[in-house]
This record gives sequence, structure tokens and C-alpha cells, in this order.
Amino acid sequence: MASRPVPESVTRRKRIILFTDISLAVIILSIALHVTVPGISYLMWMIGAIAAAGGTLALRRTIDQADLPTTELDEYRLKLHLEAREDGLLGALALSILLFVVAGAIAFALRFWVWDGPTVALLFAKMAHLQLVWVPFIVARSLAGKFNRDELVSAR
Repeated sequence: MASRPVPESVTRRKRIILFTDISLAVIILSIALHVTVPGISYLMWMIGAIAAAGGTLALRRTIDQADLPTTELDEYRLKLHLEAREDGLLGALALSILLFVVAGAIAFALRFWVWDGPTVALLFAKMAHLQLVWVPFIVARSLAGKFNRDELVSAR
């Protein structure tokens, strides 16, 4: 059986998803490097934040803003939208639990380390920002994956 070419829209969505995943990894790395290399950490945070927001916007354009519908959806699109929102909520819950555990560990560690207030505040700001950027991306990524699957199935 001969393989069919992958539609350009599927390839484009996959590239945007990879780019945004890498951008989110840069933000996570900036959180990890916050203590040891603060200057580079802040730069990585800004670059990762701008890139992740841009990647999410580009992904939303490729799925025709389906993550935030403004019109009434047909039954199939509504099902996809609700599944994607559920994926987003589960991702938000998992990320919230992880960030609360990390914040608790940091709060416990601060009893033994001496950090100034702005350093701690910026660390928590990075963690909150990660969640604010990641959750909309989870929803858009879920919808993009469902659209990719539909396009690949229909191309057969």
C-alpha cells in the first residue's frame, strides 16, 4: 500500500505545536535556573513567554479559533470542543497540583535558605505565568490533534 502525502495543514500544526512545546520547556528551564543563574533565567522567561504566546496564537489561527467558538457548533464540532475543554481542565488540574507541591517545597526550603522577597515573588510569578500560558495551549493543542486526525483519515 502506497503512503499518501501528509496534508500541509497537518504538517503546519505539528510544527507549531513543537515550537510551542519548546517555548514552554524554556519557561520551565527558566524556573529551574532561577536560583543559580537569575539573569539568564529572566531572559529565558521573557523569550519563552513571547514565543509560547505567539505559538498559541498561531495554532489558534490554524484551527480557525475553534477553541473559542463564537457561533453555534454542529454536534460533531461541539463534541470536539467539549473534549478539548476537558483536556484543558485536566491539564490545568495536574499543573496546579504540581505547582502547589513545588511552592510548598520552596516555602519549606525558605526556612533554611535566605532569599529576598523579590526573588521569591519572581519565582512564583514565573510558575503562575507558566500555568496561564500552558492551559490555553492545551485546549488548542487538543483541538489541533483532533483536526489533524480527521484530515489524515479523510485523506485516505
